[in-house]
Amino acid sequence: MSNLGDYYKTLLRWEEQEYRQLVHEWPMDLREDIVSAFVNVVSDTSIKSSVCPIKPGSTNQSIGNQVEKFTIEKLSVAIREFTIEHCSGSGYPDKILIKKEPQLRMPLEFKATSDWNEKDSNRRVLTSSSKKLRK
Repeated sequence: MSNLGDYYKTLLRWEEQEYRQLVHEWPMDLREDIVSAFVNVVSDTSIKSSVCPIKPGSTNQSIGNQVEKFTIEKLSVAIREFTIEHCSGSGYPDKILIKKEPQLRMPLEFKATSDWNEKDSNRRVLTSSSKKLRK
C-alpha cells in the first residue's frame, strides 16, 4: 500500500463495507490553523511547566495514558478555535478534533513519548478497524 487512503480502501473491502473516503490530505490552511492553535495554547498556558501527577506503581503505558489525560484536560480548556472530544471504543482514533467554524471533525491521536523520531523505521501504528472512522 502506498498511502493511508489505499490502506482504508482495502480495509473497507476486507470488512465488506461500502467504500467511502475515510482519510484525505488536509488543506494547508487547515494544517496551519491547527498548528497555530496548538502553539498558541501551549504558549498561553503553563502546560510546559505543569507537573502531571502519576499514580505510584504505574506501568509505562499507564503513565502515557495519565500524561495524555492531564495534557488533554489542560489543552481543552484553553484552546479557542477547536474542541477535543473523546472517541469511545478501542482502536484509532482516541479523540476527535472539532474545528468550530466551519465545523469539521477530524480524528486525533495523542502519543506521550520522551523520544519521538520521525525517521524511525518502527512507525507508530495508527490503524485498526475502520468502524470508528465510519461513525
